[in-house]
Amino acid sequence: MKKKYLILVSASFPYGLREPFLETELKQHALHFDRIYLLVPKLAKEQSHHFNFELPKNVIVAQFDYAIGFWERFTGLSFLFSYVFWKEINIIKFHYHLKLNRNILKTLFSALIRANHFTVHLKKFLKANRIPFHRTTCYTYWCNEYTLGMGNLRRKYKIAGAFTRLHNWDLYFERAPDHYLPLRSRMFQRLDGVFPVSEQTKQYILKKVPDVDPEKLLVSYLGVEKEVELRLENKGKTLKILSLAFLGKIKRIDLLVAALEQLEGFDVEWHHIGKGNDHLDLKQYAFNRLFNKSNIKYVLTGDIPKKQVYEYLHKYHFDTLINTSSYEGIPVSMMEAMSFSIPVIGTNVGGVSEIIQNGKNGYLLSANPEVNEIIEVLTKLYNLDEHAYLNLRQNAYQTWQSKFNAEANYSELIYNMVQLSKNY
Repeated sequence: MKKKYLILVSASFPYGLREPFLETELKQHALHFDRIYLLVPKLAKEQSHHFNFELPKNVIVAQFDYAIGFWERFTGLSFLFSYVFWKEINIIKFHYHLKLNRNILKTLFSALIRANHFTVHLKKFLKANRIPFHRTTCYTYWCNEYTLGMGNLRRKYKIAGAFTRLHNWDLYFERAPDHYLPLRSRMFQRLDGVFPVSEQTKQYILKKVPDVDPEKLLVSYLGVEKEVELRLENKGKTLKILSLAFLGKIKRIDLLVAALEQLEGFDVEWHHIGKGNDHLDLKQYAFNRLFNKSNIKYVLTGDIPKKQVYEYLHKYHFDTLINTSSYEGIPVSMMEAMSFSIPVIGTNVGGVSEIIQNGKNGYLLSANPEVNEIIEVLTKLYNLDEHAYLNLRQNAYQTWQSKFNAEANYSELIYNMVQLSKNY
């Protein structure tokens, strides 16, 4: 049988601690493809070049230079005379109803130039490594300029297939500067398939982006592996809650701290895993708000590898995981919690309602909850009788088992890739 190849473009994986969920997905790809080339933007000298994730034996990691030289920028001005440029200008003005400004034009030009740069690089990479185009599937884990570059290559050469995922920041125009994400219509037209991580994500694309072929959009849930059997554990006298998030502004961990500051009537032990940018010094913020709260204990662990996260979930018996984000694709942290039979509390944003069935396996907060709403839900959970609480845990585990089992979900993803690639 002739060998099959996969080119997978990540943001930083397997370096750093981001994209931990890709480690699980990669295991399934490794069973289907004979060789996988994992392309990663070139790391700065000061960054660690140590792999923080286990990779299958048939995976080769290669860095590519994403820096754009002066000549590429200069020749990029030729896009002013291209059909794709003026079509996108038309979409910006009359479909997205955005006012053209310097930043939007800069974003558009940058995307076109970087996409062209990546097309050239990818073509050279395939030829240099003698990888047959017609037996190579290309897949970007995030939808960005590399996705368009890959789509451009697909148009010129008969590669087996070109695909992308859509998660969160690469999807929501509202999160982007000037509410603009460049060339999405062009990207989707040049791909064989697009895999939104939730049904909500798919519907957003269909409403937001013009000229999208619905048959190319196939919802593909992320998933986590089985770690434990069903764990029916009773609550203790102290409610043990976990938050697991990067400390960006959209995660609104400060909102959770504010709720804990006002919570009375019972004891809470709160653990947070994750750190972030300068938006929030969580250690100082939590101390300032909670230092005189005798009923609140907290533990801040910072960033830890995925393996240690699972060890943490094994060690501590949490009563719930809470997520207060203002934006989400579909949170893997919730899937991980449910695989440990932990009920989840989360805001009704993105695909969260596709995970949480309110009152059955956890609780849905409103999209923009007030402090009192969070307090009410935590109090409701604390006051549940043991039978009702154990039902929550059982239903949480069954949700993971039926909807977010990694082996089933990623096998289906690969099957859909094969089906959509039949034109070659």
